[in-house]
Amino acid sequence: MGCRQITPHLVRLASRLEDKPFHIVASHCQDTSSRKAVIAYLRNNNMSAFAPNITITKNGRHPDVRGNGYVPYYIVFDHTGKLVHHHMCGSYHGGDGLKMIDWVDKLLKAAPAIYLGKEPFKKIGFIADKVSSGKNLGTAVKALEALRAAPPSDGVKAELDRLHAIVVKHRDGKLARIEKLVGSQPGEVVAATKSLLKSFKGTQLAEPIAAKLEEYEDSDALADAVKLEKAFRKIAKSYERVKESKRTDALIAKTVKKLEKLIDGKGGLPFTQTVEAFLKDLR
Repeated sequence: MGCRQITPHLVRLASRLEDKPFHIVASHCQDTSSRKAVIAYLRNNNMSAFAPNITITKNGRHPDVRGNGYVPYYIVFDHTGKLVHHHMCGSYHGGDGLKMIDWVDKLLKAAPAIYLGKEPFKKIGFIADKVSSGKNLGTAVKALEALRAAPPSDGVKAELDRLHAIVVKHRDGKLARIEKLVGSQPGEVVAATKSLLKSFKGTQLAEPIAAKLEEYEDSDALADAVKLEKAFRKIAKSYERVKESKRTDALIAKTVKKLEKLIDGKGGLPFTQTVEAFLKDLR
């Protein structure tokens, strides 16, 4: 299994795990002059140019992985950033094909929904475990807030404050990721904010989320970005549906013209940069 063969599997894996704590860092060793060929290959194989959990870099290295002179090669890290496994993919060099997918699924089952750090919670472990699981988060946070209102001792107070800070960081991280969606997937912003608000329902930590939801729902700029995204997706989908054998210069020119007309006068609108990036790849 070579680089071209394994790429669609990894893109599908990223798509399947889009809502999980999972990210692919794809490192290539090609010359930058091959960029257009790579883009064409991705599009011709129906692979999204907008996967939110894939980062592409060049000539990546890890200090604990040595002696691998062949590609494709994979390295798997857990939720703490620890290197847990690495191996060749290509069978012609003794690789194990798509075994990394099994490793990812295994690690995700063990990964907490909310990472609490390495320091244990000795006095409030029962609440920390509930928070970490991510299940019925609102109930767990309400219990945490009630205990913080009247902590029984200094030792317990310190752990309560530490756990509360972790939950706040988790909430703010989620809000930051939603904010990024404004420029990449504006149509998902309101639904994602509502989902986050639901998970914190009935808690004091829900207030900033509710305020942000109201801001998004009242935003004319976001509404216009959603319309722009829908129009763009329709054009892009139509373009990507055409196979390589039929992808002529005339088709590319026609698509470019449609997209240029679409964003004409919309330079300050969220999502315009995403369209411009797509246009850059076409030209």
